[in-house]
Amino acid sequence: MTLYLVIGPPAAGKSTWVREHAEAGDLTIDFDALANVLTPAALDSHKHTAEVKAVARAARQAAIDAAVVYADDVDVYVIHSTPSAKLMEHYRGLGAEVVTVDPGPDVVMDRISRERPWQMAQAAKKWYSERGLDTPAVKRPTTTERGMGWDHQQHRDRLLRLHIDGTPCWWCERPMFRDPARNFDGAVLEADHSLARVNGGTVADRLLHHRCNRQRGRGTRDHLRPAVASAPEAVPEGEATTLLAWPGAASGDGG
Repeated sequence: MTLYLVIGPPAAGKSTWVREHAEAGDLTIDFDALANVLTPAALDSHKHTAEVKAVARAARQAAIDAAVVYADDVDVYVIHSTPSAKLMEHYRGLGAEVVTVDPGPDVVMDRISRERPWQMAQAAKKWYSERGLDTPAVKRPTTTERGMGWDHQQHRDRLLRLHIDGTPCWWCERPMFRDPARNFDGAVLEADHSLARVNGGTVADRLLHHRCNRQRGRGTRDHLRPAVASAPEAVPEGEATTLLAWPGAASGDGG
């Protein structure tokens, strides 16, 4: 078994390198991949909450520890962008072969500006500065550039005017209210594009809870939204059914 530690700045192409070199049966341990399966989010998400990050880090370490013990006949690829000096020493103590994937600051910063959250530019700048290299600037996109400018706000205002309090959210089916305090996440409602912007959607045509809108992301997992996952199975015509109330539903405190 060979343990490959794949390092490099964000958006360098580390995952692509692993896909091109790993063979069937080899193990790949990727922080982003682990994080994305821990919560309902876009499959290509590179932005995670603090809770998801903490659990993903623990899962990554557990996977590495298990791979060292059980992976006798396959290679193991660990993607870890910027391990600390202490972790590098630990990896080398495990006999890891270090692979650095770096197409250069110009390519990396261009990819980040087009494909990744703008905050990732700071991590890339730090990676290169530690190696004595400068990076081109990446400007934080404005709300207009992100499709959230004046027109989007006008559509949201129109949807709020037409909104009937208690209408179920398309994502989670919990009631939605104009008053943020009455929403389950305590946040204002957000305007959403049923046809995601990445697929050509230009007009926000419905409201979602703030948290649900974040969970939906780019819409790649719409078929897995809680409203679908929790829906009861269809019952054949003519068969008797028994409806079970959620605990607390009768008293109105079911959430």
